[in-house]
Amino acid sequence: MPTLKVNQADCSCCGECAATCPLRIIRLPDGNFPRFCDDGADRCIICGHCEAVCPSGAITVEDPRLDPTSYPDPQPPIPKEQFARHLRMRRSIRRFSPEPVERETLQELLELMRYAPTGMNCQEVQWLVIYDTAELRRLSGLVVDWMRHVADQAPPGGLKINFEGMIKSWEKGNDPISRKAPHLVLTHARQDLSLGRVDGLIALSYLDLAAPAYGIGSCWAGYFQYACEGWQPLRDALGLPEGDQPIYAMLLGRPAVRYQRPPKRNFANVSWR
Repeated sequence: MPTLKVNQADCSCCGECAATCPLRIIRLPDGNFPRFCDDGADRCIICGHCEAVCPSGAITVEDPRLDPTSYPDPQPPIPKEQFARHLRMRRSIRRFSPEPVERETLQELLELMRYAPTGMNCQEVQWLVIYDTAELRRLSGLVVDWMRHVADQAPPGGLKINFEGMIKSWEKGNDPISRKAPHLVLTHARQDLSLGRVDGLIALSYLDLAAPAYGIGSCWAGYFQYACEGWQPLRDALGLPEGDQPIYAMLLGRPAVRYQRPPKRNFANVSWR
């Protein structure tokens, strides 16, 4: 159960913590120092907004589930032009260098993904890292088996997928499934978690945007995902905890291509009311 600790020597009783709390469970009774309301500790989702907003750093939320590591004070926001360039230059990478990414680099990147938002701050997204390239190729073969199984059926979601062509490409020694990427990550969460799928997709989107800063290219592994949803041999091979659902997969590796400029895009389709 979380504990709200207040350094009374630093607290000015400004009320920012109470005003910012999304559940309104912090009180400043009669001008006294902040505290939880009667059921506040039970209702707290440990979002940390009170601690983050405190001008004097007097608030601390403690809970055994939390990483106690502290980080430097915030830096100035990224200039909008720089961030816009980053977003425009984000590309799906389908040509990877064969050498693996250092484990430490991937771990650092995945640690950062803890800051992706989750519904009600549940933080229930889990990650499966297929680091071994040979294992990724084996799993890709199971995706091809799924394609053989459904080749005479309509592609999922109305997509135009040339199953026959992809199977033939695989049999020739190509890799249309994982594009010869050295690694794959997959998010998963409990099946009964109502927002688990959304949270997992948000986390992967964060990963997709952060990866270039680590020299890593990424690509959403759509074929892998479709097979996960409809091919039990692949689900069994992944070995996810019982009751968990695979959310989506992403290929990772060092890019073997460098894009020089952003492509053109359709005009934005926005309605105002």
